Amino acid sequence: MNSAGTVARRWRPYVLVVLPAAFLLVFFVVPNAFLLAASFLKSDAQVLTDQFSLEAYGFLFGRPLYRRALVRTFVVGAMVGALVVLLAYPLAYFLARTTSRWKGLLMGLSLAPLLASVIVRTYGWWVLLNREGALSDLLRWLGLADAPVVMLPSVGAIIVGLTHSLLPFGVLSILSALNGINPNLEKAALSLGATRARTFFAITLPLSMTGVMAGFLLAFSLSISAYATPTILGGPATETMATLIYKFMVSLMDWSIGSALGTLLIVSSLLLIALGTALGARRSAV
Repeated sequence: MNSAGTVARRWRPYVLVVLPAAFLLVFFVVPNAFLLAASFLKSDAQVLTDQFSLEAYGFLFGRPLYRRALVRTFVVGAMVGALVVLLAYPLAYFLARTTSRWKGLLMGLSLAPLLASVIVRTYGWWVLLNREGALSDLLRWLGLADAPVVMLPSVGAIIVGLTHSLLPFGVLSILSALNGINPNLEKAALSLGATRARTFFAITLPLSMTGVMAGFLLAFSLSISAYATPTILGGPATETMATLIYKFMVSLMDWSIGSALGTLLIVSSLLLIALGTALGARRSAV
């Protein structure tokens, strides 16, 4: 009986892992395996053949339009990740250290953007940023512009929209790291004569770098795969990999090129996330 109970306890963790592992296998690994395979097949008259070909990758890397879209996607992701971290850190630090009785309300307000659909929030930015929008009218009313200001479509508008949408994720990631830091470490540094700036850069920031890295990687990975925001705030001159995937898969029905784009997006993002995670783990170990 005791041996049977020991065996059951030994296998219990593996049993608990079976369901999520099967879910990932069915809904992530298998579809991406088909996507990878389709990217190496020749597409003829909107139908995939069984002929191996690298034409899709040659097509993408051989044309400046698509090379620029690839670069633009990762530039947008890096900019959004950096802005999310820079804007989220002060708010997360305040929420982690405040003793106000309104802390719960402030937390709710900082996460309130998640209550609205990303499409609704993006159209809100479209209302503000279009040439006849509120921001353009305000600039003309202040005398800073003589004519309607053209801010759409643009890469800058895409970055602003994505940063606003993903800011709560940065707050949650950094807040979790800051809550794991003992405030007495900061108090001890201050009592020993360190300035607040030195305390922050020598103690608080290094100890919270795991949360900073997690917030950056989360914002980066979500922004490079975003479709709605680049579609609404961008245009044909500011296409990203996600909008190109939709165009080739749905509009042009070129499964080979669409699959190649999807494969490039997934593989490159996984490599960058793995690199960032490794760097974050090495920094934490040091």
